[in-house]
Amino acid sequence: MSKERDTVILPLAGAGARLGLPLAKELLPLGDGRTALDATLDLLAPHAERLRLVAVIGEGREATVRHLVRRCAELGVPLAFTAQDARCPESTGAVISAEAWFGPASLVLLADQVLYADEPDAVGQVLELIHAGHPAAFLAAWEKDRERLAADGALLLEDSPTGSGLCVADFADKPGLEAAEHFNAVWFGYAFSRAAATEVLEVLHRATLRLSLPSEQLQPLLGAPVVEVGPFTDLGTWPAVCAYWRGERA
Repeated sequence: MSKERDTVILPLAGAGARLGLPLAKELLPLGDGRTALDATLDLLAPHAERLRLVAVIGEGREATVRHLVRRCAELGVPLAFTAQDARCPESTGAVISAEAWFGPASLVLLADQVLYADEPDAVGQVLELIHAGHPAAFLAAWEKDRERLAADGALLLEDSPTGSGLCVADFADKPGLEAAEHFNAVWFGYAFSRAAATEVLEVLHRATLRLSLPSEQLQPLLGAPVVEVGPFTDLGTWPAVCAYWRGERA
């Protein structure tokens, strides 16, 4: 029997209402012949032999399904689809809905977040951190813009006490302007082990839903190692899309 593959989870059930597009936001053209979804899939290509992809799909995503089937066949990545549990909202709820597909290590990427420069090793590096025994790990980019830190998945990164690189010292989802100065990075993706999935996702889900999260409940994320990636944009709003099309980079 072949070794079990790691899982990449793409939450694709959101409506993308802020853009009002006639197509799913992950199929937004980037202007270079690719879509936002292609940019995400291209990150998987160097690691295709170790991965399987699970897409959490909502209604009206037929074009996305066709796109994924074609691209995953080209990449040689096994592909599965699942529906989001209506009791579990938001992107973290989509991840929880994919529990049956979790691998030894699972990585969550958002298909409307696009890196400005290729990071061919990032996916492999963050998955290897999970295989090395870490319950959770992040892909993250440094950020100074208070408004972005206020409205995004914010991290406080510090040097690891062991000298092994960067680690998470604090976390908040959309912390607001008053708290933004406390953070110095935003996450691009996150990974977790099968054994730690429940406790890691509970913290992330509560944060996404803006539920109370006492500091002691953050423990599953504190100290998590970080793979640094370059700047990226979130194509969830028209100003961000237009800036990307104009070639404006962070």
